[in-house]
Amino acid sequence: MIEQDLGSGVPPDSVEQRLRDALRARADSVDLSALRPAVPPTARARLRVTALTPVRRAAVAVLVVAAVVVGILFAATHLDHRTPVGPARPPSVSPSPGDMNASPDSPGSNAVTAVPHP
Repeated sequence: MIEQDLGSGVPPDSVEQRLRDALRARADSVDLSALRPAVPPTARARLRVTALTPVRRAAVAVLVVAAVVVGILFAATHLDHRTPVGPARPPSVSPSPGDMNASPDSPGSNAVTAVPHP
């Protein structure tokens, strides 16, 4: 093993030295018998990791059903299917009060003026 401080010239502090010692001890504890042989992954092994247990599968199903029910209830209470309300009465065209006392546009024209009745 090479024990140097990668050229910085500063001796390692106590934390760094303890870390190096721990890593060295861990590396020395692993030998050939502790390693597994290289086996390519199979579809069955991957399926075992990603498959849901029956309890988890039931929990996911319950959550999905609950989400659908909440969505339907939300849509049913917040959607308004009524037609829009029209105007209360049709608009009427009537002369404004300022136009009732107006004089004709030109003398001699056949313009009709509104005369208020007492």
